[in-house]
Amino acid sequence: MTLSLPDLIETACSPARFEADVALNLEICEKINAKGGGLPRLAAMTIVRLVNSKRVNQAMLALTLLDHCVKNCGYPFHLQIATKEFLNALVRKFPERPPASFTPSPAPRLNGSPDFSWNHFDYVPQQPSGANPIMARILYLIKEWKVGLAELSRYKNDLIHIKDMYRLLRYKGYKFPEIREASLSALAPVETLRSADELEEEDRIAQSAKLQELIRRGRPQDLVEANRLMKIMSGYDQRKQTNYNEIFAEELHKIENKATLLYEMLENVKEGEIVDANEMMRELQSACASALPKISKMVKDEEDEEKIEDLLRINDIVNNVIAKYQDIQKGLYNTHYEVNTDGHATPQPEENQGISLIDLDDNGISANSPQYNADPEQSAANVMDELTDLFGQQVNTSTAPSTTPSTTSRQLPPNSILSQPFKPTSSSSVSSSQSTPTADALFDFTSNTAQSVSSPQDLQTQEQAVLIDKNGLLVQLHITPSDPLWQVKACFSNKSKAAMENMTLHLAAPKAMQLNMEPPSSQIIPPNSDNSVFQNITIRNSNNQPLRLRYKATYDQFGVQMEQTGEFSS
Repeated sequence: MTLSLPDLIETACSPARFEADVALNLEICEKINAKGGGLPRLAAMTIVRLVNSKRVNQAMLALTLLDHCVKNCGYPFHLQIATKEFLNALVRKFPERPPASFTPSPAPRLNGSPDFSWNHFDYVPQQPSGANPIMARILYLIKEWKVGLAELSRYKNDLIHIKDMYRLLRYKGYKFPEIREASLSALAPVETLRSADELEEEDRIAQSAKLQELIRRGRPQDLVEANRLMKIMSGYDQRKQTNYNEIFAEELHKIENKATLLYEMLENVKEGEIVDANEMMRELQSACASALPKISKMVKDEEDEEKIEDLLRINDIVNNVIAKYQDIQKGLYNTHYEVNTDGHATPQPEENQGISLIDLDDNGISANSPQYNADPEQSAANVMDELTDLFGQQVNTSTAPSTTPSTTSRQLPPNSILSQPFKPTSSSSVSSSQSTPTADALFDFTSNTAQSVSSPQDLQTQEQAVLIDKNGLLVQLHITPSDPLWQVKACFSNKSKAAMENMTLHLAAPKAMQLNMEPPSSQIIPPNSDNSVFQNITIRNSNNQPLRLRYKATYDQFGVQMEQTGEFSS
């Protein structure tokens, strides 16, 4: 005789039990996943009723089952535990203020050392009298859901009530226990490669669960949202349809970028280094290894010749990278494999948003702040006001004026230059004469005007200093001091095997100095290149003080935005 879901839950949480039946708990999870419909809500409300049982062992068993359901039943169950009704029932026995004797129990130490595979439901803490283990575990669960679901989930916008409950309990004075990483990893989304069909099926299940919940609530605003969701699910509203093939292509090339990045890191490993000690390398290797079976299966199922060719190419790259990783684990550091993307790296989508000027003191304005969207002249003044206290003084900057009539006839606000189309100009259009400091002077994000290159004889007479030398990027400054203008030429080199794109260098100086940065010769630094990109900088140093700068360099490599910041003094 097959038991109903409530009967199975009652059996798993029987007062006669003192240990959880994991097999029975997983059977309940499978039944919820197989039948769906209203079972996630039925299970959640049945479990939370048992959590409020007067018997401690029954309440603890119910919490164990609840944890298993959250980790194995996916979004339909997550949607139910994020309802106000469920959360209020979960904390129904909490007093208005935490008891004076209550403190969350610390995580246990197994064999004298922290064990990150510890499961808080397999351990009954030895607490002083008056402590409440049920309350402690509920607090643990709420914090775990807040981090793993309300912040990291793909559908976090539907789970906001979890964060509301977390904030409410903190406001009332409750202290949450420490969350174990191993426990949280079961909730955090796993970055595994999924086919277009798998992505579509995941969205279909989530949309069906959300639609059923909206109809159950029945409020006018819920019915309006349900009507909108039905149009999307039926294909009536084509504007909201998701192109899963494009999403899959992006996910596939993310794996390619990760593999290429891992190989680049492995090539720079020195003899004697242990790659398993590098957390980033371990994560990249794990992502590549988990993607291989999926790629092999997709090659067999795919019918499009072009897609098959792309899958095979990425499969070869990932296999070679994993082979290189395994060689280094065995102590073989000089092996080489062919990892060539042949220009197939995924282009990064352009973000249609304004970019504010850099603030080296973390007090800058946002592109979306009210003062940024106000009057252009006022915005320019605000930008300069925000770049204060850099060295305890006001920062002044200046820019090279252009002879183009359009730029002399009107002044652009700091963000408007970013939206102008790129129009290359000749080097003769840039004047080296000094001008009044303006808000646009600190950085030029768009222009790639070629600059004149000093002769080797000139470079030999200049003072040389290294501004940046990290992660393959080398920026050298060739400084020619004079009174009052100092001429500085920044030379960019790329010692890595991948191009650095969208290179932008930001500089700021004390009030006593005025900066004028001309556009770089290019925003792309080719791989394995020395001094391939130049940028001329003029510094008015009337007091002849030692040169002091703060810098921020940003660029894209392997589809990832890189950033390097620091200070420089001569």
